[in-house]
Amino acid sequence: MDLARMAHAVLSPFRRTLEEKMVVGKAIEDAGIPHTYISANCCAGYFVGGLCQPKTLLPPRDRIYLHGDGGIKAVFVYEDDVGTYTIKAADDPRTLNKTLYLRPPENIMSQMEMVEMWEKLMGKRLEKTSISEEDFLASRKSRYKINFCFILHRIKKEKEMEKSRVLIVGGSGYIGRRLVKASLALGHPTYVLQRREIGLDIEKIEILLNFKQQGARLVEASFFDHQSLVEAVKLVDVVVCAVSGVHHRGHSVLMQLKLVDAIKEAGNIKRFVPSEFGMDPAHMASVVLPNRKTIEDKMVVRKAIVDAGIPTPTAGYFVGSLCQGKTLIPPRDRVYLHGDGGIKAVFVAEDDVGTYTIKAVDDPQTLNKTLYLRPPENIMSQIELVKIWENLMGKRLEKISISEEEFLASKKSTYKINFCFVLHMTAALRTVTSPADETVQATIDLYYHIFHEGRLTNFEIGEDEEEASNLYPEVVYTRVEDYLKRYL
Repeated sequence: MDLARMAHAVLSPFRRTLEEKMVVGKAIEDAGIPHTYISANCCAGYFVGGLCQPKTLLPPRDRIYLHGDGGIKAVFVYEDDVGTYTIKAADDPRTLNKTLYLRPPENIMSQMEMVEMWEKLMGKRLEKTSISEEDFLASRKSRYKINFCFILHRIKKEKEMEKSRVLIVGGSGYIGRRLVKASLALGHPTYVLQRREIGLDIEKIEILLNFKQQGARLVEASFFDHQSLVEAVKLVDVVVCAVSGVHHRGHSVLMQLKLVDAIKEAGNIKRFVPSEFGMDPAHMASVVLPNRKTIEDKMVVRKAIVDAGIPTPTAGYFVGSLCQGKTLIPPRDRVYLHGDGGIKAVFVAEDDVGTYTIKAVDDPQTLNKTLYLRPPENIMSQIELVKIWENLMGKRLEKISISEEEFLASKKSTYKINFCFVLHMTAALRTVTSPADETVQATIDLYYHIFHEGRLTNFEIGEDEEEASNLYPEVVYTRVEDYLKRYL
């Protein structure tokens, strides 16, 4: 903001900052130092993300608090542009000993205009509450520490709805890091377990340190030190566990029993979310080995949780890339279909798993229930998924159907298949004689249960279960088409 236009009209304590800047400016001019003053106005990172609501950097998805009628114009400048304009001016004689204002014309707008832009992008209208100038100024004298979204009339209610302190176990993992991200974004005091066994795993250490920089608190503990787990659990209200239950990442499901013991002893946890970020084990009792071990282990953990009387919700999801295992990139020439590709499955972006999970931790509607993630626009068959990719790519793929019999026969193969289900290419692969290992077999089984048996969609959600997109319609989940656009 331009000091010369603000020094006599602003409120304390902000006035002190401007007065000090004026002192510096006078010293520069008295010393005859060539200079340029930059008036950058409202930096976008602090104002645009929160739709002009201080103490939040993320746009709201349900309600907005307006300054009056939200009609006062302001200027919003992206921080990188501040840098660019400033350096451009450094060698420009036209800006010498002058003030350079950053006023990009299309970024001069009111709070209400910004809100309308966000509503259009989100496809949803926000509830709007107006805060008068009098109420806003009165907040400066309030004896409460308000959360400064100007919700003066909601202070008591907000104090009653304080966010739970959340401990994420397995926070450096594939799903765990999304949980940490969501917990921080949704305003929870976030703790991340730093396991002593991390050793020299530099990638995990870097992830944890990055969380710390974002505001998370690292808590050192070990699954092999019961008391350290108890002390960690005592720091929080909710424990969310994301230890791996898949074979190629290490199988740690039963390690959660140590957490159950710690939670039981600590006695303060109001909710535990165990690592069930996959298919609901209650609907998977008849699966074949080796996946049966994961399902059985998860049921053992469930029973221990129930026996200990620990409150808990659980979650189910699956995400694929055109439903072809051992590849994370969609094909550009041919695709291998499970049968006719017509079995429905459910696809959920990993970040949405984190968001829905953290939304559920303080929600009484999910207590002691299973929370299914079934975003309606993401329930589709493999062939529907393929057609979306073909439309995005502007090209038709060659389609090869793999029958249920051929698919299951691949488990007994004496060679390692490349697991794009290219069974017609066996002659080219016979030179590889290693037997298919447990990881490949487990992946084959998983795809069989989902895309041949339809285990994700062959049951209705019951009375003691909830569906996430119904409970939290304000969450704008990632559609399959948008997920695939990243690969173009």
